This record gives sequence, structure tokens and C-alpha cells, in this order.
Amino acid sequence: MKMGSAEFIELAEKYLVQTYHPQPVVYSKGRGVWVWDPEGNKYMEMLSCYSALGFGHPAHHKILKAFVKQAKKVGVSSGAFYNEQEGLFAKELAEFCQMAKVLPMNSGGEAVEKAIKIARKWGYTVKGIPKYKAEIIGCHIGFHGRTLGALSIAAEPSYVEFFKPLPPGFVQIHHGDLEALEKAINENTCAFIVEPIQGEGGAIIPPDGYLKGAKEICQRHNVLFILDEIQTGLGRCGKRFAYEYEDAKPDVLIIGKLLGGGLAKVSAVVCSEKVADVLKPPDDGSTFCRQAESLAAARKALELLVKKKLVENAFEMGNYFIAKLKEIKSPFIKDVRGKGLLIAIEFWPEAGGARRFAEKLRKEGQLLCKETHTHIIRLLPPLIIKKNEIDWALKRIEKVLAEPLD
Repeated sequence: MKMGSAEFIELAEKYLVQTYHPQPVVYSKGRGVWVWDPEGNKYMEMLSCYSALGFGHPAHHKILKAFVKQAKKVGVSSGAFYNEQEGLFAKELAEFCQMAKVLPMNSGGEAVEKAIKIARKWGYTVKGIPKYKAEIIGCHIGFHGRTLGALSIAAEPSYVEFFKPLPPGFVQIHHGDLEALEKAINENTCAFIVEPIQGEGGAIIPPDGYLKGAKEICQRHNVLFILDEIQTGLGRCGKRFAYEYEDAKPDVLIIGKLLGGGLAKVSAVVCSEKVADVLKPPDDGSTFCRQAESLAAARKALELLVKKKLVENAFEMGNYFIAKLKEIKSPFIKDVRGKGLLIAIEFWPEAGGARRFAEKLRKEGQLLCKETHTHIIRLLPPLIIKKNEIDWALKRIEKVLAEPLD
């Protein structure tokens, strides 16, 4: 018996621990920026698995081929032995980022945890912070993952309320405030971890000069400047990395999502010479962090990102999309903002929340997107999106935002 959307959703709600609030759409197949449910209904994908799906649906055939070819050769090797892919992956990614060394991981949250470990050990062994006194500065409304360490960086109340006590040693300031950063630094500060643009926070873009100023402050106080580009990096914002808008290269760069090419689970902590050799055996490890087939897929993803000019496409299409969204006349819209294809529409509180618009776009516009922080919708289409596809989306967005809500 063929199952439909209702049956798949019923199974998921019965047997899955529900940590999301999904809309009732079941992905059955996809092609490019489009997905279909089991009944054959077609939708445009405007979330891209929170930015991981740069190449569209399904995984690019060359990425899949690289993954399968390696998977057929040998199983996992762990860190106890070498495999054929890890050195090649590290070299190519380090060169892509113009950094020194790479620590591969499986997920963004896990990579953030490793960056915390690097920062703390560097603080104790290089900077000379008294043992167990190291502090890391993060930003309110930031998002770095769901592990307790990652949650502690921003300590966002809505995410941490029932998981306290959080690990100590973290201080929060407001994103975009250089004066607050200067004041928060003391002799025990080892690092400042920040998103160049707050993605989960709703595409919050700091003032011009903020990242460069933050880097200069960190350098002056001998504090590590760590950028979380898990969502903003690898072309999403119209540059290889969002920090390139201000030439604010970090000491530590955290990346993930698109790195796996929409197929593999790969993230990485990319280190400058300053911290490249801080971690030593047995400081860290992970069973699957050097899984050869995943690294083969990531290598191919990096290659295609350049060959297909997806960074340039994100810049061009993003500028076009944002400009057209700003032309929409709607009493509900408070702001439209973004860089590249990381875009947000913020609504006035009186509009009754962004979820209503996201649901209406699905029902009436066949367009899939996600609300965040109550009043904001994020639009994160695959980096392959074309102008005619953006125009298709714009017609539906304008229609939904111009109509009175029920």
C-alpha cells in the first residue's frame, strides 16, 4: 500500500521526539529548487536545510558519484589510522580558506565545541590565563548549535531555559556593539566568537566596519577572533565568506552546512598559524570526523562551488531578490534585509507573527520558508537559483503579503 503525506506525518509524530514545529509538508523527491510531496504537489524550496543545500535537490550527481566511489572502496578508519581523503581534504580546504590547518568534524555544533576547546587551551598554554579562569565572549541572539557548550555562547533564553546550569566561562554582549566588546574584555578573555551575520537571529547585519573593528580590538588585547560562518560561509552571502565584505579574516573559522554538498555530514574548524598546533593527542577525537566518503563529497562540493560560480550567482541573484522584495508594498513589512541569498523579511508585531505568512505562502504560493524569532521569515534558496525562479517566487510573496490575513 502506497503511503501518503498524512501517514508519513502520523508515523513521525508517533515515534519521533518532537524538537521541531514543522509545517505539514513531506519531501518525497526534488529537482533543483523544487520539491514534491507524495501526492505530487510541487513547491519551491526557500530554506535549503538552513543553508546546507547550496546545489539544490537532490545532491549534485558529481558529489554523489564521489561519495559512492569512495564508499565502495573502504569503510570508516577513525582517527586511529589514515585514509586517502583526509589529507587531500585538509589541504584543499586550507587553501580555499587561505588558512593553515583543518580539524574536520561532523556537524556545525560539534565544530563550535572544538573551537571552544582550542580557544580555552590556547588561553591557558599560550596567553597564560590562570587555569580554569578562561572566558569567551559571545553575542545575544546569536546561534552556534544545540550542544550545551554552543548554547552557552549566546545563552539565548528561549533555547536554554530548561537546560541550565550552562557551562561557565561565557559572557554575552550585543551584536554590532564595538564599545561593548571593548568593555567586556579582561585579562582572562581568550576569545570572541561571533557570526558575521546572525542567521538564526533573522539575518541581523551589524554596522559597516564592525567585523574589522572587532578584529582590531581582539588583536590589541591578544584575544582570539573566531567567526562562526556555518550558515553565512561558502557563498551564501555572495562572497566565499561573509567576513570578506570587510577583510576581517579570523584566527579561527568555523564552517559546515554547504561543505557537505547537500549529501555528507561535514563541518570543519579552520585554523590560522596562531592556533594550528594548539590541540595535541589526546585532546580531541571523533569516530566519524574523518569518514573518507564524506570528505570525498566535500572536496567535490568545494570544486563545484568554484567551477559553477555559485558564489557569484548568490551575489547577483541576492542583490536582485532583495531589491525586488524592498519594492513590495505591504502594511505588514517592517524591514527587508540580507546579504547574497541570506535574506529576511521582518514584520511589524501587529501583523501577528511570521508563522502565519510562512503557512500562507505554502498553502497559496507553493513556496516553503521558515519563521524565526516570531516576527521574521528567512529566505535561503539554493545557490543555483535563477532569475526566472526568483520572479516566480516574488509574484507569490507579493500576492500573499498584499492580501488581508484571515
